[in-house]
Amino acid sequence: MRTRIRDDFDGLDEEKKRRDQQRIRERLRSGLLDFQLLADYPDRQFEMAFDDLSDDELRTILASNTIVVERLRELNGIDRDELITEVRSQTEDYTDTTTAPTLEQIDLQTTAEIRRQTKAKVEEQFEDNQWDKRASRLGKLAIAFFLPFPLFAYYDAYIGDINIEVINYLEASLGAAFVLCLLGWFLIASLQTLKYDIVPVFVRFQREPRTFVKRGVRNFLKSPGERIRQVWDDL
Repeated sequence: MRTRIRDDFDGLDEEKKRRDQQRIRERLRSGLLDFQLLADYPDRQFEMAFDDLSDDELRTILASNTIVVERLRELNGIDRDELITEVRSQTEDYTDTTTAPTLEQIDLQTTAEIRRQTKAKVEEQFEDNQWDKRASRLGKLAIAFFLPFPLFAYYDAYIGDINIEVINYLEASLGAAFVLCLLGWFLIASLQTLKYDIVPVFVRFQREPRTFVKRGVRNFLKSPGERIRQVWDDL
């Protein structure tokens, strides 16, 4: 049947074509109705069903399914926001999510919510984070405290007539300030890296360690050159 759909029923007479189209409609209807039973199906069963597919293959399949769902919604004039409201209502009805914890992770957004979120992201993008401001300020101060040292070296080498005790005191004070500012900047940058880059990876690993490792290894082995190139581009 898949071959006939791909070939657009090429080579079939009208009677066979209508018969196959009728079968496809019946299978489509039956498959969609089955999703009512699969909505709270155990996560483990979903995982096992598509265990042999890579992330890229599964993403392509899900995209095709989403296209079909959206076309059906458009054909029947169903408002997307109303559909999202129905999805939320159904997921709330599933009180026992022990075997299907992903039900609690579904987060569809209405048009108004997307608009508000986009506006907030744009405002956040153009508004510096307070810790970013502090790190930037510490970095600038560190540079400012470091700049006098070349002047001290030049003055000592070419002028010579200088109070060593005063210079030593200034160098010690400026050096201590420079080190403190540099350490503060490094601490903020390290904590931000830990929060946004490292912790999320450990959280995903903690939730599903076997799946996390398996998908990572499988995706890397499937296209190592592409993964290495992606890492290089992200540097």
